[in-house]
Formats: sequence, C-alpha cells, structure tokens
Amino acid sequence: MIQGIYLATQGMTTLMQKQDQIANNLANVNTTGYKQSHLFAQTYNKFVKNDQREPFVNRQIKADQVAVDYSEGSLKKTGNPLDFAIKGSGFYTVMTPHGMGFSRNGNFAMDAQGYLITKEGYKVMSTEGFINLEHNKDVRVTSDGYVMQGDERKARLRITDFRKPYRLLRQGNSIYRPQMPDNPAIASPGFAVKQGYLESSNVNLIRNMTEMIAAFRNFEADQKALHAQNETLDKAVNQVGRLS
Repeated sequence: MIQGIYLATQGMTTLMQKQDQIANNLANVNTTGYKQSHLFAQTYNKFVKNDQREPFVNRQIKADQVAVDYSEGSLKKTGNPLDFAIKGSGFYTVMTPHGMGFSRNGNFAMDAQGYLITKEGYKVMSTEGFINLEHNKDVRVTSDGYVMQGDERKARLRITDFRKPYRLLRQGNSIYRPQMPDNPAIASPGFAVKQGYLESSNVNLIRNMTEMIAAFRNFEADQKALHAQNETLDKAVNQVGRLS
C-alpha cells in the first residue's frame, strides 16, 4: 500500500511538470522563432536489497528528458526590411551578456550607433564581427546572408549550426547555447535568408491542448488512486485486528 501511494505521488508530480511544459508552449505560441518542447517520463526499476540481503525491485516514475522540437515554423510576411527569416538549417549568432547565443528570431532593429541588434539589445554577429549600418539608407539582405546598403556589402550574417540531434540549452528570449563543450559550432549545410519575413513559433496548438487535457485526466486518475490507497491504509491501521 505504501508503494502504491508512492507511485501515485510520483505520477502526479511528473504530470504537473508536463503541464508546466505544455503551458510554456502555449504561452509562446506567438513568440517569433520559439521551438516547442515536450516532457517524456519513464519508469525506472531500481534494484535494492532488504535486511536478508535479497534483492527486490523498487519502481520509480521520473521525468526522463525535455525534448525540443527544432522543426521550422511557418514564415510570416511583415514587410519590415530589418525582419529576417532563415529557411533551412542554422541560427543567427548574437552577443549576449553571457557570451555568444544562437537564435532563430530575426526580429532585428538598428541602435543609435547603427549596429544591428535584437529587440533585447544584443548585437547581431557577422562573419567578421558586429554589423554596423548607416542610418537613412535602405538595407537589403541577399538569400546567402549578405547585408547590403546600395551596392556596398556591409557584412555577412553569421549563420551558425550544430551537429544533429541538437544538444542546446534555452537561455531565454528564444536564445540557445551549446549544452556540452564537445558540441562545436559548424557551418550550416544549407540555408536561405528571406528579408521582410519572420519565422513563427512551431507550437502545434491542437496537439498541445490535447496533451494538456490528457495530462489533466491522468492526474485525476492518480489522485483517485492515491485516495483509494489512503483509505485502504487507514482501514488496515485502525480497523483490521481490532478487538470487539
């Protein structure tokens, strides 16, 4: 009975974590370049020994991993010349307070000094440094990432990629960083930059709503199982063996 209470509690805890993950996806359904994530749980069989040194199995339900879906979102036309979208593989490289970060969010702007920046104020990197532009001049970006003003090439966007499957950590504001030190940046195997477009979130609204409902129903089932186990334990402690 104690094991049943323990398993029901673990199941409820894991489902709460899954609900948090789904809620985060739904909250970012309109966030440019956001990639949805999913929580996967697994039952572990932990072998331990009792007082007679005989092994027995202790089952545990734990969240196994959070997997990020890096598939491309649909492109949304904005007409803003400083909005860029990547078709294909790769990330924009930006300089954050914590070092280089990587993002699919191409909603850029120009600061007072003419540097191309993100909405958070992080400078966008080129293959040779920061991208400095002139105000009051039209900006044009070629499909292979060259930033042009008139006939002059100002810079080339640094489109960075990593080996797949990606091992990246979220840093916030749709920015990622490599998870492991042995996960070096590599050249993108193929991309095209589209000016005047932004990549929408890849959150599948229907799937996430369905998973949220299923997780809630499973949570209710675990809650009923916990209640039943508790009632059985109460009877075993307070009624079984009582002398009338």
